[in-house]
Amino acid sequence: MSLASLPAMTPPASLTHTERVRLEALRYATGEESTTYVAIMRTFTGEIAGLLSDQSASEVGTRVAEQGIELEQDTVDDRLSYLVEHGNLARSPRETEARSLREYLQNRARYQLTQRGELVHRFVEELLGHTESAREVSTEMLGGILDGLSALADLDRSAIGSAAPEALARDIVTVFAQFERLVSSTRDFYTYLSQVLVRYDLDRAEFAVFKTALLDYLQRFVDEIARHMPQIADVLQRVEPNVPALCTRANTGQRLRGVDGEVARRSAGLDPADWPSLHAWFIGGAGRDSDAAGVRRLATDAMRALLVNLRRIATGGREQSRYSDLLTLAGWFAEADDDTAHALWAAAFGLYSCRHLAFVADDDGDPIPPTASWWRTPVADVPLALRRTGARTVRGRAGRREDYAAAKAARIAERARAEQRQAAALAEIGSHPGRLGTIRLSDDARTVLLDLYARALVGRGRPLAEGDIARAAVGDWELSVRRAPGAGTTVVSPAGRLELHDLALTVQPVEYQRQETG
Repeated sequence: MSLASLPAMTPPASLTHTERVRLEALRYATGEESTTYVAIMRTFTGEIAGLLSDQSASEVGTRVAEQGIELEQDTVDDRLSYLVEHGNLARSPRETEARSLREYLQNRARYQLTQRGELVHRFVEELLGHTESAREVSTEMLGGILDGLSALADLDRSAIGSAAPEALARDIVTVFAQFERLVSSTRDFYTYLSQVLVRYDLDRAEFAVFKTALLDYLQRFVDEIARHMPQIADVLQRVEPNVPALCTRANTGQRLRGVDGEVARRSAGLDPADWPSLHAWFIGGAGRDSDAAGVRRLATDAMRALLVNLRRIATGGREQSRYSDLLTLAGWFAEADDDTAHALWAAAFGLYSCRHLAFVADDDGDPIPPTASWWRTPVADVPLALRRTGARTVRGRAGRREDYAAAKAARIAERARAEQRQAAALAEIGSHPGRLGTIRLSDDARTVLLDLYARALVGRGRPLAEGDIARAAVGDWELSVRRAPGAGTTVVSPAGRLELHDLALTVQPVEYQRQETG
């Protein structure tokens, strides 16, 4: 049920695997071959008889050809397999009867529509047929909702227990169908309204027509909401205590069950969990106003936006759109031949073919002539006002470009000092060759030693067993770490005291290690 009145829920941090798999069913409508995929899906959804039928690749190819799209048999097979892989179609379990090998090869696989595929293609067709036009709000549904809720409110416990389940379910579903129509039409109306209100290409005549229609229609819409909302809210509060009993009675009788044994989902309103959306729209809740009151506030905001547009047109402000001009220009291009289009392009945008004429610059302070090609000339200093606003008025000299030479030299010097400190730390560690026991180091040397120790263990890739050795080298020195029960190394520095138990650390030159390995 797509009603926007349920309380806000915290969205999940990310889509689950099942949700990502479901979204794969939309891919066929957005790829490069979407035309052929949509044509194939229409053969399964175009007629009501196709919902329970299965088709082979050859039958699909024949029906697609009737739509004006010629596809080879192998291509149709590939397209159908793709749709099966993404959940839009399923392979039919029905066995194929063939009178010849050729007929068997053509009809060996049959395909049928899935529930997910039908749902997705219904949305695709609705989107393809959608037009960016105005749609009125279904305010006539307010009276129907009030009458339906009033009839339900008149039922007491005994009347509910004796009511016919089918009639009771029909009355409840009718109320929610009218409610969903009201909510969806309200959404569409305000979406269209927001698109129009932000446009700056409306001239005075268009604005006058739109203003009159909008003011009159919004006033009628707000009046309808104001007249029905208190009555519906009062009746709804009378109905809500009996909602569980109404749903239980409406669901009495034999119910459809799925292949997994679960009861099939029924229409909106026959589950008590559907009713809070109705309450939120007409009454509201703790800490939030009703959605009907929000709709009235939106009407006020639309009036305010309308006044902003009116002020812009009346004062001739700077902010304006060239939307209509560009549409007119695009129409001229569409109707022009090549020569006329080139001439129109040059006249509209001033972009003529390249002509580079070189001559000596008159200004000694600017040695680059203005006619030089920008491919071979240095970067020009563009004034800030011209860069940001396009204004050509000269308001002063262009700002000098930033010189990062000092910052670059400072970073290079900082890097050199860091390398010197590391070299001094390595030399200090190298002054203790052999197996390390208790040694005293500076903080820089201690940091380098611990870095070597960490790199040795990471390079080993697994915990050290007794007798295993891990090594890491920097510059001319190498550190060996060996698991040795009872051994230990203690490093004392101004930053503190570090003790390593059951580990033997040895420092030796890299050349010595190579000779020892050789």
